[in-house]
Amino acid sequence: MNPKPPSAEERGRAEPDTIASLTLAAVAGLALLGAWVLPWWTLQAQAPQYGPRVLIIDVSPVGVAGDVKELDTLGHYVGIRPMGSLARFERLLAPVGLAAATAGLLAAAWIRRRSLRVLVLLPAVLLPVFFLADLDFWLTWSVKNLDPTAAVTINIVEPQVFGRYEVGQFKMNAKASEGLYLAVVAGLLGLGLAFSAPLAPPRWRRKKKALAVAATATLAFASALSSARAADYRATPEGHVQDLISRAAAGDTIILSPGVYREHLVIPVSLRLRGEPGAVLDGENRGTIIRVTAPGVEIQGLTIRSSGSNYTAEDAGIRLEAPGTRILESRIEDTLFGVFAVQATGCAIENSTIVGKDVPIFERGDAIRLWYSSGCKLLGNHIERSRDVIIWYSSDVIVRDNTVRHGRYGLHYMFSNNNVFHGNRFEDNEVAAAIMYSRGIELEGNDFSFSTGPSAHGLLVKDSDDVFIIRNRFIGNSTGLFFDGAPQSRGGKADVRGNLVARNQTGVALQPLSRGARFWENAFVGNQVPVQIQGTGSGQNNEWSVGGRGNYWSEAATYDPDGDGVSNLPYRVESTFEELSSRHAVLSFFSLTPAAGAIDTAAKWFPIYAPRPRMEDAHPLLAPPAEALEKNPTGPGAALALTGTILMGLAGGLLRGAKRVLA
Repeated sequence: MNPKPPSAEERGRAEPDTIASLTLAAVAGLALLGAWVLPWWTLQAQAPQYGPRVLIIDVSPVGVAGDVKELDTLGHYVGIRPMGSLARFERLLAPVGLAAATAGLLAAAWIRRRSLRVLVLLPAVLLPVFFLADLDFWLTWSVKNLDPTAAVTINIVEPQVFGRYEVGQFKMNAKASEGLYLAVVAGLLGLGLAFSAPLAPPRWRRKKKALAVAATATLAFASALSSARAADYRATPEGHVQDLISRAAAGDTIILSPGVYREHLVIPVSLRLRGEPGAVLDGENRGTIIRVTAPGVEIQGLTIRSSGSNYTAEDAGIRLEAPGTRILESRIEDTLFGVFAVQATGCAIENSTIVGKDVPIFERGDAIRLWYSSGCKLLGNHIERSRDVIIWYSSDVIVRDNTVRHGRYGLHYMFSNNNVFHGNRFEDNEVAAAIMYSRGIELEGNDFSFSTGPSAHGLLVKDSDDVFIIRNRFIGNSTGLFFDGAPQSRGGKADVRGNLVARNQTGVALQPLSRGARFWENAFVGNQVPVQIQGTGSGQNNEWSVGGRGNYWSEAATYDPDGDGVSNLPYRVESTFEELSSRHAVLSFFSLTPAAGAIDTAAKWFPIYAPRPRMEDAHPLLAPPAEALEKNPTGPGAALALTGTILMGLAGGLLRGAKRVLA
């Protein structure tokens, strides 16, 4: 019996070629794996000052390598963000994308429906396309979003993904690298699998086994990728931590067992350095103890002590020279500088304690210094016995829930914009905080307390714009708030609302150049001098009430016939002594002395000479606003200060009532 001839449909159906399909899948997978360990894009830069040397940057889906530090150093002068701070989310997803692309290449040969086969191959095909599109986006973004506080302003040309171009004296050459070529090869082979004849599915048992093997291989591959980049090493005091760091790869963790490690570490790779309770790094009073030169390093749970004392070398507990470092739950003590961050964009210091060397304040370094380090976070730290906490040329910084005591400047802040200070306590410093030459500053819920001395201030604001001072507490300072040239520019703002200003020698001091500041809903209680206008100027150029509501003044005589809580009698600052001292500077020597008080008292009783009002609050409040008193104090000193403040306010109210009755 002759066999039945094949139908036309069967004759037109292509027979699968098992060897060819499996070869395509295997070669594509190997190409993709090779691409993973090679650079995808290279930028070469050459300039006369480097002679024959060519600076090279290699970029791959998982990071940036090469002469990164040199180009970042050059870039920060013109405001270009550090390369390690770009495309962080994409680098995080890169292993997932590679695993998906590899799994699609391995599975496509057995998928019968072409549309589904194309779908599972899309990650491999689109991977190089997405890389180039994302690279182009970040290149463009980096030159269009320059740091406005940069030292030098230039017109930077549009960068190119491929080709030669010039930036200043630099000749740039951007080109594809081996990894990208291999990724393109893997994608093209994937397209070949999409249009090849599918392999016949194996029998059920073999199919289950094949699926199990494929799943196991995929999991093993993902695990290998993870473990290849995330190994754990354990150090003991008998060994050398630096040796482990030299062997570590990006993502690895080095755990320090309890004990004292007398080492100085340099961390050139993105790893985690964690200390178990009792792990101490001792610098033996020499040099900087930890120097971080790689992005994304994490330091947690360590005690770091005894740095050198060389100002020229800037000896520190930790020095950060790369972006994205996190310092968590650590203690830094007996160090010249605690954390010295230079171009360390996006760093974080959280829940740590920093105590400086036990030397006179002029011999100390800074607990924290941020220098050209924008986007950092200082959260929940306790700082004592340092010189300053410095934030210079560093914008978009968040400073929250920190305590700074017994220093020179609790906060020394210059040339930095759009920063936030919430819930901090600056106590017993020579100057609690100084904000200078900046804009876009928000200070809310902070304590500025007990800064006393001839030039001590709770908060000094100089030549700054758009400063918002809300619900803070200024207690027991020589001067609570000092304004010099703030707001600085026309249209700039300096708003002071809902604050408690109590028991200061001077509540608010204003230089004549401070015009346009607004004060309302504040409580001025028990200050020796509520408002002082220095020089020959007048506080009338500022606003002392907004929307028909002014401030509470504990010494003000008030009258409220309509019961709306706002006095119909304006509050004025009129001081014969200040008027005389503004004309005769030598008299300022007697400011805040009994002699000055005697002159003002005599002028009130014998008003032969009426001084001009230095400021006027047209709508003073009868009682302290709840907003100014709502923050709960922390610590016995703040509690005592608040209790005394409230008692003085009540006493002042009783005295005013007695005066009205006797009248």
